[in-house]
Amino acid sequence: MIAYNESLSTFYSPVNKNIIADKVLEKLNINVGTSERRAFQNSLPAIATALRNEKICEDAQIGIEFKVPLTNKRVDFIIAGSDETDRDHIIIVELKQWDKVEHTDMARIVCVEGREHVHPSWQSYTYSSTISSFNEYVELNGVEITPCTFLHNYERRYRDELCNDIYKEAITLAKPFITDEYADLAKFVFKYIKKGSKKNLLYEIDNGRIKPSKMLVDSLASMLNGNKEYELIDQQIIVYENLLKAIKKDQNKKEKQVFIIRGGAGTGKSLIAINLLASLINNKGYKAFYVAKSGYVRENYFKKLTKGIQNYSFLRTLFMSSSKFVDSVENEFDVLIVDEAHRLTLKSKQSWMYRGENQIKEIIHAAKTSVFFIDETQTIDIKDFGTIENIKKYAEEENATVHMEDKYILQSQFRCNGSDDYIAWIESVLYNIPYMPSFEQVTYDIKIFDDLGEMKKAIVQKNNSSNVPSRMLSGDVFEWKSRSDKSAIDIILPNFKAQWNKTDAFATDPKSINEVGCIHTSQGMEFEYVGLIVADDLLYRNGTIITDYSKHPKGANEFKRPQRKIVLEEDSDIIDRLIRNTYKVLFTRGQKGCYLYVMDEGLKIYLEEKIKELLREVSFDSYKRIPKEKRKLYSN
Repeated sequence: MIAYNESLSTFYSPVNKNIIADKVLEKLNINVGTSERRAFQNSLPAIATALRNEKICEDAQIGIEFKVPLTNKRVDFIIAGSDETDRDHIIIVELKQWDKVEHTDMARIVCVEGREHVHPSWQSYTYSSTISSFNEYVELNGVEITPCTFLHNYERRYRDELCNDIYKEAITLAKPFITDEYADLAKFVFKYIKKGSKKNLLYEIDNGRIKPSKMLVDSLASMLNGNKEYELIDQQIIVYENLLKAIKKDQNKKEKQVFIIRGGAGTGKSLIAINLLASLINNKGYKAFYVAKSGYVRENYFKKLTKGIQNYSFLRTLFMSSSKFVDSVENEFDVLIVDEAHRLTLKSKQSWMYRGENQIKEIIHAAKTSVFFIDETQTIDIKDFGTIENIKKYAEEENATVHMEDKYILQSQFRCNGSDDYIAWIESVLYNIPYMPSFEQVTYDIKIFDDLGEMKKAIVQKNNSSNVPSRMLSGDVFEWKSRSDKSAIDIILPNFKAQWNKTDAFATDPKSINEVGCIHTSQGMEFEYVGLIVADDLLYRNGTIITDYSKHPKGANEFKRPQRKIVLEEDSDIIDRLIRNTYKVLFTRGQKGCYLYVMDEGLKIYLEEKIKELLREVSFDSYKRIPKEKRKLYSN
C-alpha cells in the first residue's frame, strides 16, 4: 500500500503550492497527530529542494508512505527509476527532523532528547532488507534497492555523534545526509536513476506477491553459524540491543539478573530470542540456551537445524525443555533465554511423575542471567504458571535483580500482514469488548466458508503455491483417537475427515497438510494461511460470545489441575478465559490470511457481520441483518 504514487514532476507541483502534506494525508486516510503532520509539511518540501540540485528525470516515480511487507511500518519516501543500462532501482529515504543525536554504546541505537531510537541508517536498511526479502517481484526482476537517510535539520556540529565509529556498519549500509548535504543527496540519487523505468515499479512492488523466504525457523541454522539472514526491525532492535548490552554488563556482576520482555502475539519475541541466542554463542562465548516448554516448538526448530548440519547433537542441546532444571546447581548456565514464558508450569512432569518446586524458580536458580519472553494473554492451560507476578516473586526469592523497563516492551506486531486493526478486532470479538478501528483499510484475508471441504482445498492450494506452509487448525473439541489407533479418524464433519497432527513437526512436515493442528502444535508457529475450524466450544448466545468447556473430550487435561481427574467447578471463569486465549492464538497464526469454518450457527452469523465491519464493507448492525427465524439466537 502506497499512500502517494506520482511522477517527480507531479510531486513538485503540490510542494510548490505548499499543499503536499494535505495531498498525502488525504490519500493515507488516517488520523495523525500534530507532530506527524508537521513532519510531512517540513520533510517533503526539504527533499524536493534537495532533488532539484540535479537534473533528475521528472518521470522518475515518487512513493510516499509505502507499507513494508508483513509489518505495520511505512517507508517515508521512495524514488524509483532506471540507470543508463536500464536496470531498475528503488531508493528508500528515511526522513528525520532531528537536529542532533547523542551516540550510545549500542551499534544500532541513538539517543534523541533522552529517548532511545533506532539509528535512522539501520531503520532505512532494515526496511530495504525486508522488502528485498519478502517481495517476489523485486527478487525475480533483479530490482536493486538502495537505502539512505535524510536529516534535513541536522546540525553539522553534531555529525560526529550521528556517524560515531560504533555506527560504522549502519552508515555503510545506508548513507546519512544532513542539513548542508542537499546537493550530495541529489548526486546520490542521480547515480542510480538516470531515467524513468519502462515498468511501473511502485505499482509492481505494491502488488508483488509476498514471499517470506526468511521465516524464523528456516533461517535459524544459518544464524547460529554466524549468518544473520533474518533482520530485526524497529522496536525489536531496541529490545535486542539493550539486552545484549545489559547481559554483557551484568555478567561481570555477582548477583543474578532477570529480564522480563513483554509483547503480544507477532511482536517478534521468538525472533529476538533466537537472534540473542546466536549472538551470545557466536560472538560472546556465553553458555547460553534457548528454553521452551513446548516440544512442538523445539522439534520444528530441530528439523530445520539438522538440514546440512553435521554436528546435530550439539545443536540439539541448545534447545532445552523448561523441565530440565529441576536438579541444576546454582548459576550452572550463563544465560537462559525462555520463550513462551507464559507456558511455564508449577511442577515439571517427567514421565508419569511431577517433580521440582516450580519451573520459574528453577530456571532463575540455574542461570546467572534469565531472560523471560512473555505474553500473559496466551495462557491456554490451567497449569500455566508463567506470569509477571510469579517471575518477580521468585526472582526476589533467588536474590535476583529484575529488569522490566519500558525499553523491554514490544508493541508493534508483525504478523497478520502487519494489521493492528485485525488484532484489535479479534480481541473485541473474543473478549466481548468494544472495537475501536483506525482509519486504515484492513488488507488481511479473512472469510468464512460454508463448506469445510472447500476450505481445505483452498488451504492446500495456498500451501502448494508458496514456500511457506499453510495449514488446517482447529479448536480442541475432537477426541484424539488416532493417538492409539493410527487408522482412526479424529475429526468428522460434513464433507471433511481428518486426523489430528501425527508428529511434533506439524508446522514444517509437508505431509501434515492432510492433518489438522491443535493449539499445542501451532502456538509460536507461523503459516502463510490457516484454515481454522472454530469448534462448538465457542458460541454466540443472547447477544454475546460464550464458551462451553464441556465440548472438550473428557480425557483432555488442559482444564484439570495437576493430579486431578476432573474439572473443578470453581475454575469455570479461568477456563472461559483459557478458551478465548486459545482462539486468539489460532486466529493469529496466518501471516496473510485466516479462513474460517464455524460450527455454531449463531456464531457464524455474528462473525459474518463482524468481518464486514472489519473490512469496512458495511456499517455493523447485527440484529437487523439476521434472518427473522434465527434472531432468537441473538435476543434475550
